[in-house]
Amino acid sequence: MLILKNSCFLHIPKTGGTWVKEAIKLSGLQYEEVVIGGNHHPGLSQCPCVDKYRFAFVRNPIDIYRSYWQYKMGSGWDIMNPLDKSCCSANFHVFVENVLQKYPGICSKTFDAFVGTANCEIEYIGRYEELLENLVVALHRAGEFFDEEAIRRCPPQNVSEKKRFCADFTTALKDRIRESEKDGFKRFYYNIV
Repeated sequence: MLILKNSCFLHIPKTGGTWVKEAIKLSGLQYEEVVIGGNHHPGLSQCPCVDKYRFAFVRNPIDIYRSYWQYKMGSGWDIMNPLDKSCCSANFHVFVENVLQKYPGICSKTFDAFVGTANCEIEYIGRYEELLENLVVALHRAGEFFDEEAIRRCPPQNVSEKKRFCADFTTALKDRIRESEKDGFKRFYYNIV
C-alpha cells in the first residue's frame, strides 16, 4: 500500500503494483509505503486512509494464474504462504488444478478484499491491461500533482520469466478458471479471453 498526499494505492498482487510504485517515484510524488505485520499487500480492511482517494488495479484472472506461477517459479515458493504451501508445483497445470480445488474463486475474492464489494467499492478501480493510462487517470482524479511524462517513460518492472517458464492453457483449463472466477469476470467485464 502506498499513501500519497491525496490518495492511497492498494496493491493487489500480480496487477502491476511494482511498476506503479516505480512510476509514482519517478513522477516526483512523495509517498509512504505501508507494510502491516510483514504483509506488503494489506487490503482495504487494513487501509488507514478512508478519507483519501483510494485506487487499485484488477487483472484478467487467467493472466493472474499464469503470472503468479511464473513469478513463483523464478523467485521460489513461500512455505509460509498457505496457497504456495498447498498448491506449489513445477507443472503449471498441476498448480492451476490445485488452486481451483483448494482455493476456488481466489482472484475474485482477492479483488473484493482490496476494492470492496460492488455496492461499496473504492473510488477508482483501473485495469492492468490499461495500467499506464489508468494510473494517470487515478492520480489526476485524486488531485495529485505529478510529472506525467515521467510515468509514461517508466520501463516495465518485475516482469515474469515467460520464456523460461512456459504456462500454456488448454481451452478446458481456461473454461474451468472462468467458472471458478465467474464473479470477477462478470464484475470487471473480463468476458473475452
